Amino acid sequence: MKLPFISKPGEISNNDYHNSPEYAEFCSSSMLKLMLVSPKYARYKIDNPDKDDQTEAMSQGSVYHSMLASLTNHGDLSEFEREYFVFTPPKNPTTGSSYGFATKAYQEALTDATASNQGKEACSEDQKKIAESMIDELLHGNPHLSPTIRNLIKIGQAEQSHFLEYQGQKFKYRTDLKTAKKIVDWKKTKLESPKQDKFSREIDKYNYHISAAFYQFFEFILTGTWKDFFWVVQESEPPFDFLIHSTSEWTYNIFHKEGTVEMMPGAMRFQKLLEFWILCSERKEWPGYSIFIQPDWKKQRIAFPEIPGYTLKNDFEFFE
Repeated sequence: MKLPFISKPGEISNNDYHNSPEYAEFCSSSMLKLMLVSPKYARYKIDNPDKDDQTEAMSQGSVYHSMLASLTNHGDLSEFEREYFVFTPPKNPTTGSSYGFATKAYQEALTDATASNQGKEACSEDQKKIAESMIDELLHGNPHLSPTIRNLIKIGQAEQSHFLEYQGQKFKYRTDLKTAKKIVDWKKTKLESPKQDKFSREIDKYNYHISAAFYQFFEFILTGTWKDFFWVVQESEPPFDFLIHSTSEWTYNIFHKEGTVEMMPGAMRFQKLLEFWILCSERKEWPGYSIFIQPDWKKQRIAFPEIPGYTLKNDFEFFE
């Protein structure tokens, strides 16, 4: 692959992007965020990737994203139908209900069905209906926001993979949707979480702001254009409500008229992680938790844990 490289929409499958050995040497935003635990942990996880089976929530999310990508790139679900087949879960003969996703009976039947539909991913009828209901709400359910969603899908391109080299290291990112001026990330979440105050806590908890800054920065490096970033956050249960959230207070705040960019907390954290990732890669040294401890005048890195306020409040006395 000649770098830099931007794939056509859907040219590289999501599975290949994440799991192909060809792209394993490229650092993604998920890899970079592992540095928040420690560089040692990041290196360990990269060398020993998780091989956990897909959860039901992950499977539902993949169906949702694939449908949105198909609508964006083709205007219909034709691409989704080429990628997925509808799987009918086996039923428990005692209850008459379908076996759950995590059960052995479900997974065995899923393995057999997938083998008979080579090259395609499986989704249940329920997963397909939920994704269709969510997308219908996005497109038509909100008089304030649905016109914006329809326009983004009309003018955008979905599932493009980006690869580049920066300061001697290789990086990659994959956009859910991108236009000439915007990057959009679809977020599936639980009831009420799209609300402004609740989603703020999720941003901080999952470090979504660091990932968004990663995308903005490398999109600028690749294209020379600073793009605004938006999260479209939607409930995965009825009534499937959603909000569009700007990242401008969290990542790179772009002032287009002035031609300037302000670094917000997520961008600052991203820059620190990026700089140290490059340093660790160059030195081939990946230190552990001690990297977060400032050395004293003897260059010793000794931790001095603070006493929490609740411990002081719980102090007691003995009285005879």
